[in-house]
Amino acid sequence: MKSMKSLLLAITGLVAFGAMGSALAQCPTVTSNTANSTPGGGGAWTSQSVGGGGFLDITTTGLAGTNCKLSVNIGATPLANVRSFVSDTSPTDEGRYRARFYFDVSGLTLTLANFQTKIFNAFANTAPGSLNTDEVNIRVIGGTTSLRFNVADATQTSGFKIITVPLPAAGPSPGHYYVEFDLNKGAGTGAVAGTTCNACAAGDAGCFRYWITAEGSSSSEGSPAGSCSLSNAGWSGVTQANLGLFTTTANFRTNNLSKNLAIDEFDSRRQTFIGQ
Repeated sequence: MKSMKSLLLAITGLVAFGAMGSALAQCPTVTSNTANSTPGGGGAWTSQSVGGGGFLDITTTGLAGTNCKLSVNIGATPLANVRSFVSDTSPTDEGRYRARFYFDVSGLTLTLANFQTKIFNAFANTAPGSLNTDEVNIRVIGGTTSLRFNVADATQTSGFKIITVPLPAAGPSPGHYYVEFDLNKGAGTGAVAGTTCNACAAGDAGCFRYWITAEGSSSSEGSPAGSCSLSNAGWSGVTQANLGLFTTTANFRTNNLSKNLAIDEFDSRRQTFIGQ
């Protein structure tokens, strides 16, 4: 598993769609908006998937003081299966998986709760019984604009513990946020059926912790926004992550034609806190 896969040219070099570069490296370019092609710049991301009218591009300026970012949208005439995302297949059955990225929803219309889209998922090769192989997925939910984490949990009939977190008060750049999570596989002695989310701590087996703050706000390992004990030992561990825009609702599509979701500074690790 790679230690870092930013989506932009950072001040210290290119860590995105390619290998670490010099401070003079240029932002990557997207040479094709087609499914299963290698993203512009190659390297860190395995492939991209674009279809159903979706579109992705590298645009300037980036989030968090960077030069460029990934912008994705559903285009002007999206189909129900519209998608535009990049994929990383470097994880290998990771029992512990940590990830962090910045996102900007200021360009989207998110008036009602049924305006929803998935922006991230990390999945395993195998899951218990007929349950979904997603170990965690993240959706943007309209109305009171929120992030919704669906996290694998064998105590749930659906196979997911569902955690919905309203986005915090806007910082200096309205709509710009940071999200990080720490997913650890295990029996989860505190996991219970239903909606209860018992707290867990760093390193606990069967544990999901998450951080959500406005861009530029401080965060620390010891102060997550929340945590949830899980029973997720039956999943084989994270083997692929997708980041972008996919699994949209009809109302999201109707109200967000050609409107960009921006994503930046993706980083995934096994153990260490990432932060802003």
